[in-house]
Formats: sequence, structure tokens, C-alpha cells
Amino acid sequence: MSPQESPVDSNNAPQDASRKRVFVTGAGFTRALVPFAPLLVDDFNNDSLEDTVRGLPNASRLLNRERSKHPEGHVDIERLMTRLDALMPYDYADDAGNAANEYAFLLTELRRAFLGRLHKARQGKIYREELDRFAKFCADNSCSCITFNYDDFLDEALARTDQWNPYRGYGFYCRSSPDGISSFSWKVMDSRLLLLKLHGSINWRPKLGYSSPVALDSITHHHDWSGYDLDSHHLEPEPVIVPPVLSKSSLVEQPVLRLVWSRAFNELASAHQVTFIGYSFPTTDIAVRTLFSEAMEDLPRENITIVNLAEDESEADATRKAYRAALGDIPDEQFYFDGALEWIRGLPS
Repeated sequence: MSPQESPVDSNNAPQDASRKRVFVTGAGFTRALVPFAPLLVDDFNNDSLEDTVRGLPNASRLLNRERSKHPEGHVDIERLMTRLDALMPYDYADDAGNAANEYAFLLTELRRAFLGRLHKARQGKIYREELDRFAKFCADNSCSCITFNYDDFLDEALARTDQWNPYRGYGFYCRSSPDGISSFSWKVMDSRLLLLKLHGSINWRPKLGYSSPVALDSITHHHDWSGYDLDSHHLEPEPVIVPPVLSKSSLVEQPVLRLVWSRAFNELASAHQVTFIGYSFPTTDIAVRTLFSEAMEDLPRENITIVNLAEDESEADATRKAYRAALGDIPDEQFYFDGALEWIRGLPS
């Protein structure tokens, strides 16, 4: 389905509450707009990672085993992080040596490499016109976004519309990082839409001294595009994110993610139309499949649109099967396979 066929006001007036539209974005959305952004199966400076753990036999063996499964030595970061995060009973055996600590070290290094890829992507090409077009469409039509992406490219574009702000737009009140060391009296306007980041965000930084699980009121938004002189010495070095692991216990442990997932459920349950963009709908993600199947139980399947990129009919058929296995009989005409970039270019300006 092309964007022009979607039920939106031709004058871009805000949608009626009974016709709420929700977008769900995955890694393919960011990759289309930011070509150097990483995918889940990718090169996360893997040669350097291998050098880093060369003296650690257990971690080195696990990393090499994962790399051997891909012709170019890439790693499936979801699969590898899951193995490193959810240890097996025999990792603690006497003959396993220091396996548990080695895996914890590799997990930290892999997480840093993943975040490094996101930061480096900002230095490459970005389709800003299309990104701003999508953000403006969301702002004009009060379309909330639910995303599995950690990056803040969409956050920045939404902030430029003046209809969304990071103080209130994430589904919880999130102070700016300078607020932690200074007092400000400006009035923070409400957001017309929500950006709900189900796995956290690279720009959610806890105040120094707060360990995981992080208290909700300790999280600040900290990003280069804020316009402030940023000092991060009062912040924890790592952001609040849940790596893309298959076991989702961290989603329940983190108070902020419990809240964000609840807001996402409510947005989906009240939506008139839901559009998935660049999301692969992995069969292994039980938590996500449960969220969508339960929240969208009463949504007519002709009101679900899937935007993805398929190089051939076999890829398109695999996408149809994945979505229908989770959400039921979505009609063929609701699938758009020319990719997110072309679909966004067709949105009303």
C-alpha cells in the first residue's frame, strides 16, 4: 500500500482521536535513512573484538564460533548477546575456568562496539529530507511512533518540528542532562505525539551513581543536537538500553521500560491504523509478538500496513509469512516492498 492510499486528512489536519495512527519502526527504517547504521547481523569491528579477547580462551572461542557462521565473519548480535547475557550452567563448572567473567567482558566490549557503530553512522550520509518529511507527517497527524531502535536520528528530526520534545515525548518525564547540575525555569511544552523506545535509547543517560535497574527519575536525555554545552561527568558512562537479546527479563527489571511498554500497549490498542516500517518481526522475540498480538487483537487486518525492502519474491514471501504467523491474515495489498525510503517519499508534504 502506498502512503497516498492511507486514510489521512488531505490538508494534514491533526487526526481525530478515534482514527489514531501508530508507526512501528525497526532497524530497516534507520538503515534506509542512515545507510551506515548497523543491522543485527553486521560487522561491529569484529576483528578488533577478536584481538581484544585473544588472551581469553572461552570468550575467544565463542566469538570465533559465531563469526564462522557468516561468510564475511559478521556476527548476529542478538544471538551472541543472548549467549553472553544468559549464561549456561556449565559456564560455572570447575573445568570452565573463568568463563562467566570472560563472557561478561566480551558482552561489555560488544555493547560498546554496537554503540560505536551508531555514533559513527552520524558521520556518514543521512537522508535528512526524507527523515524530516516523515517527522513532519507524524507531527502534523499526531502519529505516535513505537521503535526498537536505540539511535536518536528520529528524535532529532521530531524535535525540529516543535511538536515533540524529549522532556515529555518519550512517555515519561525525562529531564535534560544539564538539569542535573543547574536550575532552569523554562516551561516545557507538551508533545503532540509519543516516541516510545521499547529497548531504551543511546541518549538516555542515568545520573552518576545510579546502578541498574535505573530509577525512573534518574534518567536524563543527553545528546549532541540539544544545543546545550554538554558536560557528561555527572552521568553514568553507559546509556539505558536493553541489548537485542532473546531473553527479555531486563524489560521487566527496568522501571522505565515497564512504563514505556505499557504506553506502547495503550497506543496500539487504541490505534485505527498501524504501519510497520523496516521491522523484521523475528520469530524468536516472544515478548514483542505477545505485545502486538494482544494489543492489536481487535484491529482489522486491512488496517495494518507493512513497509519493507524485498530484493525478490522469496524475501517478500518470507516477510508475509512472518507477519501473518503473528498477526493473522493481512491482505497482500497491505504489503509494500520498495523499501522505507521510497515509501516515505510518497507521504503528503
